[in-house]
Amino acid sequence: MKSSTKRWSLLPCVALAVVLVAAGCSGDDAGSPSGSTPDESALGAPKQAAGDPVNVVFQTTGEKGVTYTQEKKVADATVSYINDYLGGINGRPLAITVCEDQAQVSLARECANKAVASDAVAVISGDPSNPDTTTAVTSKAGMLFMDSSGGGQPTLSSPNTAVLSNSLAGLVGVPAAYAKEKGIKKVAILTIDAPIATGPIKLIGPMAFGNAGVAMDLIPVPMGTPDMTPQIQAALKNGDGMFHVLGNDSFCATAFKAMRTLNTDAPVTTVSQCIGNSDVASQIPGGYEGIKVVQSRSLDPNAAETKVFEAVLAKYDAQGAEDGAAAYLSLVAFQRALEGMSGDIDRTSVAARVTGMPESRLLPLNAGAKYQCGSKMIAIAPNICTNDSLLGTAQKDGTVVDVEPIDVAPLFQRPGA
Repeated sequence: MKSSTKRWSLLPCVALAVVLVAAGCSGDDAGSPSGSTPDESALGAPKQAAGDPVNVVFQTTGEKGVTYTQEKKVADATVSYINDYLGGINGRPLAITVCEDQAQVSLARECANKAVASDAVAVISGDPSNPDTTTAVTSKAGMLFMDSSGGGQPTLSSPNTAVLSNSLAGLVGVPAAYAKEKGIKKVAILTIDAPIATGPIKLIGPMAFGNAGVAMDLIPVPMGTPDMTPQIQAALKNGDGMFHVLGNDSFCATAFKAMRTLNTDAPVTTVSQCIGNSDVASQIPGGYEGIKVVQSRSLDPNAAETKVFEAVLAKYDAQGAEDGAAAYLSLVAFQRALEGMSGDIDRTSVAARVTGMPESRLLPLNAGAKYQCGSKMIAIAPNICTNDSLLGTAQKDGTVVDVEPIDVAPLFQRPGA
């Protein structure tokens, strides 16, 4: 029996964002650099752009947003790098107009309307707070909207839209794939007992886990529960051989403490929002040691991509602004998607090129993962540009190391497709 598209209309990333008070399923900077002096030679030979600029709108929350990161500073630095070292957009300089939406729906809509009314060829965003609001405006206007971290059904499936990270992965894809890889037959998902958190899992969890041949045990836990020992004990008694934890850092810390108290050696996966600072880590016996963490980007200091990123920040007065890395990811991915494009560079051609990339390119800050927008890698979310998510291992203090791509695309095929 064929499934209705509407059945898959929930937005895992943004739904969790509401619960976690986060602007998307990212905010992670795995393996963040340790303060070594960036090497400017990593930028390569200069290749200056010239001529008329290619204008885009860069939409971000801004300083007044509750989830403020330094995306504007990083965006400005990235544009300078693109124009000085990458030859801009096919030889022409890239120019951005920044629009701040303060994480408000009305302002996000206003930013999108201003973009459509301008001479900009696209709207680019790092970690957007209201991607579906933007998509509703840009898609109908034939204007590309590209972001790094996902959205709801409008963003994941509307025309003229591209999503650079696999936003379904952290919710159910990675735990299902990891359990399959390790031969685990049943996984407990602990999350906040709220429809906005449990609803997406109920919708797409059976598909992902079913395709992996793994049973899923959803365990909703009321926010503020001081001790999750009873829930963990019940899961173990029920035969659950692995845990996946979704929530904010305090919710997750309570779950991790209960697991350590019970001395279970069951593998644990989680998302970056679950990993708190060193103060939170100190409240958990053994800290975060050994927990597998889903990432949307990696700042492994040994990776060539990270060395370039750090050199960009240092050269263009943005050093220390790693929390705005999503801006770099999106803007460099936009430049790479258009590289080699022939003909006029306008709103129509840019949307067609990016949403129909003829070949895959290296996805910035993603541990070697590649992207190819328009290839419909994820059947239920055709605008997702990559098969892969990233999975790393937490150290005691929460630092995530050994980040590697993990392919979850096969788990999101509809039954009978």
